[in-house]
Amino acid sequence: MATGLRTGLAALVTALCLVLTSCAGSMASGPPDYTGTWQLAGQDGSEPARFVVSADGTYTARGIPDALACRTRNADTSPPGCSEGRSSSDFSGQWTLADGSAPGIRFRFADRFVRQGYPTDAGLAFFTGSLDVPRPDFVFVRTPAR
Repeated sequence: MATGLRTGLAALVTALCLVLTSCAGSMASGPPDYTGTWQLAGQDGSEPARFVVSADGTYTARGIPDALACRTRNADTSPPGCSEGRSSSDFSGQWTLADGSAPGIRFRFADRFVRQGYPTDAGLAFFTGSLDVPRPDFVFVRTPAR
């Protein structure tokens, strides 16, 4: 009788493991969806800094602070406006999903890397210096679709 109970229990555990592992595989999510409008957190008004990320791999940036847009401080490799001493820049380009161990979205302008946004609970985080600091320098939040 004890042998039959053990056999039944072993079969039940095996079946339960199969069900749980097959469900876990189907629950795996695809790549994150970054499409939409991302606005600089804490900015209101008619023209807040924002990225508009399109599904076709392009984006438009408006009013992006120079500390974020002008990464290299080199006019030849930076988006327009970086060499003009303005406090913000408008530009557009291509975006891709980040590869490797750091998830996120990479923004490029004229085939040059501009910045990478890192997903957080608060939104897209951008660091202008080290990634080892406790807080990002800029956070953009997704705005509701209109």
